[in-house]
Amino acid sequence: MNSNPLVSIIIPTYNRASLIGETLNSILAQTYTNWECIIVDDGSTDNTEFVIYKYVDLDSRFKLYHRPADRIKGANACRNFGFELSEGKYIQYLDSDDYISLNKIEEQVNQLEKCDINTIAICKWQFFENLSNINNENKELNVYRNFDSILDFIDALALSGGFLPAHTYLLNRQLVLNSGNWMERLVINQDGEFFARIFTKTNRVVFVPNVMVYYRRNHIDNISVLNNEKKLEHAIISWQLIESYFKIHFGESTRLVSISKKYLYQRVVKENIKIIKKNQLFFKEEILHKDFFFIRIFKKIIKAK
Repeated sequence: MNSNPLVSIIIPTYNRASLIGETLNSILAQTYTNWECIIVDDGSTDNTEFVIYKYVDLDSRFKLYHRPADRIKGANACRNFGFELSEGKYIQYLDSDDYISLNKIEEQVNQLEKCDINTIAICKWQFFENLSNINNENKELNVYRNFDSILDFIDALALSGGFLPAHTYLLNRQLVLNSGNWMERLVINQDGEFFARIFTKTNRVVFVPNVMVYYRRNHIDNISVLNNEKKLEHAIISWQLIESYFKIHFGESTRLVSISKKYLYQRVVKENIKIIKKNQLFFKEEILHKDFFFIRIFKKIIKAK
């Protein structure tokens, strides 16, 4: 066991000149010092590169790369390229507009160093809009505890909003290798699909209670929104994949998939009903439930007459 293993922090970025400095400051402030920060620019057209070079000049642990021209554009391709360049025993994925508490890396490394490679570390998280209005809310979630069963963790995740942001996790490099790359052509729920594969290789989850990460919301370029047909279709594809992974590895779909499918069905029905028709088999339970509900209402109306 190496008491001071290298941690690779991998950040994809695109046009984040106004925000990435806050993210990099949170890395620079880490109490754990043996890290490398691999930043992969996805072709920014603003001053993002200029901001990053200030940190590269300041500290050699920051490294800036550009997505190769022969790689598909997107954050996932940048994450995969960054991973290929990384050398750390542990992998920290971080988006270029998010933020981590100064003890994040140290506390999670300390826990994972006591565990095997198939253990993942998690921590608390909260939304924020800017650093000046962080309120350090301490909302307790069902998932904020240790798990010796990954299925129990997935079930708790379903009862805790359905996800943890990618930067709540610290992962063993070998676990990432065993799970496979980020899916580069998926345009939404990329983290859900990626971590579903991580979960199928995970035996145990350790929760580090005195650590917090911050997930920015309401940014104008945030793409985690189902606002067009392609995103709706890719959201469905992502959950089809997740359901298949869980059925193959666990022999069941899980409550997480069931709840997520219901939510997704409600969203898709509102936005684009023809997509439901194309995915009737996937949504068969939701469609049957909807039809049964309206039949009951219709019978009540007839009876009332």
